[in-house]
Amino acid sequence: MLVKDNIWVFLPAYNEATVIRDIIKNLKSCGYTNIVVVDDGSTDNTNKFAQEEKVHIIRLCLNRGVGAATRAAILYAKRKSIEFLVLMDADGQHYPSEIEKLVNELQKQKADIVIGSRFLEKKSKIPTSRIIYNKIAYMFTYFGKSTITDSQSGFRLLNKVAINNLNLELDEYGICTEMVWKANAMKLTIVETPIMVQYTKYSQSKGQSLWKGIQTAYHLIKNRLYEH
Repeated sequence: MLVKDNIWVFLPAYNEATVIRDIIKNLKSCGYTNIVVVDDGSTDNTNKFAQEEKVHIIRLCLNRGVGAATRAAILYAKRKSIEFLVLMDADGQHYPSEIEKLVNELQKQKADIVIGSRFLEKKSKIPTSRIIYNKIAYMFTYFGKSTITDSQSGFRLLNKVAINNLNLELDEYGICTEMVWKANAMKLTIVETPIMVQYTKYSQSKGQSLWKGIQTAYHLIKNRLYEH
């Protein structure tokens, strides 16, 4: 069984002052003390409130997107020789208590990456727009020879092998699919486990729009063609 002190939870966050305190407190109540807020150029009190909760902070000067925040998290983990990295959305969508599901699946499958999937058991009420975005993203992920059901999930666990070997490039949401593509290319073991999610008006306002989805698709195609 993994010791929780060896698990570091990274929260990519952009203008999450409304909820960041509660997310951090919920994580601490579940026994996670190694918490890192990756402040992606927030213009509200996200950084101030994170400091007050006495967690680690990576502060990006400009808002560049969840991909840039994710890359910053992985680089930090490499430099600190962190063994297990959890990525979790900072909008309150995910349940900190379900980190254990990812950990258990990683150990059971001897995996390098575990993705929390909203679609394996479909126990949560998911907005239609999110389902459509995921179906589109699935097509791109399948193009990369993967059958991951929830390639856009922001709830992931990486072990040290994945941390040290993944070299990601995209700044926006396309990094979710890019991670799957590159993990498969390197023969890393990537699996899924079912998770619950909660969508509020707030969390829905923080997700992808149609325009962002189009931009994501463009950058994915460009990245894929460049690699070949």
